[in-house]
Amino acid sequence: MNIMLYIFIIFFSILLSPIISNDFISIKEVTDKANLRKGPGNWYPIKWQINTPGLPLKILEKGDLFDKVELHDGTIGWLSKILTSNKKNLIVIKDTNLMNDNGKTKAKILKDNIIKIYNCDLEKKPQLCRVEIQTVKGYIEKSYLWGF
Repeated sequence: MNIMLYIFIIFFSILLSPIISNDFISIKEVTDKANLRKGPGNWYPIKWQINTPGLPLKILEKGDLFDKVELHDGTIGWLSKILTSNKKNLIVIKDTNLMNDNGKTKAKILKDNIIKIYNCDLEKKPQLCRVEIQTVKGYIEKSYLWGF
């Protein structure tokens, strides 16, 4: 009897709660401006206008037409799903260096640079992501990146 009650409570808790997520998405490449709103609908006021195609976003809550998202700087709002892509990009959150295989600096990478080609599942270098920025390949420490 207690097991049935437990299952019943869990079932209705899941059913009635919003869908929570920790997935990452990005602004579509063809989107010149995306309005981040205070609520899940076009009638809610605009909090911010995002003018960065490819910007990674963390989904906090999935909705039918709008997702509640977080930006790399902690800004939270609601964004229309038609403005987003399932492409998972990264953003550099602090100026850093692009390193070669030996750990030597290849280039300086500035904050807010969006990285579209990367691999952060490196067995031999778990603290690094292998990235490609404008045809230059190298490694960046994960602590300087957001979006994975």
